Amino acid sequence: PHTALAEALALLADEDWEKKIEGLNFVRCLSAYHAPVLTAKLHETSLAVAQEVKNLRSGVSRAAVVCLGDLFTHLKKSMDQELDNAVKVLLHKAGESNTFIREEVDKALKAMVNNVTPARALCSLINGGQSHLHSAVRRCTAQHLWHIVERLGPERLLAGPKPPAERLLPAVARFAQDSSQQTRYYGRRMLFSMMAHPEFDKALEKYVPAKDL
Repeated sequence: PHTALAEALALLADEDWEKKIEGLNFVRCLSAYHAPVLTAKLHETSLAVAQEVKNLRSGVSRAAVVCLGDLFTHLKKSMDQELDNAVKVLLHKAGESNTFIREEVDKALKAMVNNVTPARALCSLINGGQSHLHSAVRRCTAQHLWHIVERLGPERLLAGPKPPAERLLPAVARFAQDSSQQTRYYGRRMLFSMMAHPEFDKALEKYVPAKDL
């Protein structure tokens, strides 16, 4: 597996698109069967994979998106450190016209939400997509953020020593006022799932800017 990882990174660095896809498939196999080997060089590998998500050839880009999904699925919380960059490139692809790529992005982000540390996923989604100019990217961000809100529940979001509400509520308030109807829908769903909690009103006043309140 160590040799395979070195080869995978060499293939990803190659200009030939077929070799890039071969390298991505190597990484997927390593994530499934030799996770510890991959974890040792995770930063370098995940940067190389994320770079290929931006590839202009749709076959390579799609393979890289699928590969990131596998990394989230098999390496779970080990991917926490790599989230900001990976989530940002995935969200950027959510604005693509290619339906197949959009579907794979959706699956990869679902794998991310289900496997990494939820509070880290929450911050990476907000950083990567809250202010994006493309409405499809904002909708995708709000949708996956809503999954995290449902998963964590109002108690963990609003109470405790350092609740995620400080980052979450200003973002949700903006989503609830977005120009896109679907994004507003997810913004409202998130507010709805938290509003029964006794700390909700206090948290809103504390964290949401007055003009949004």
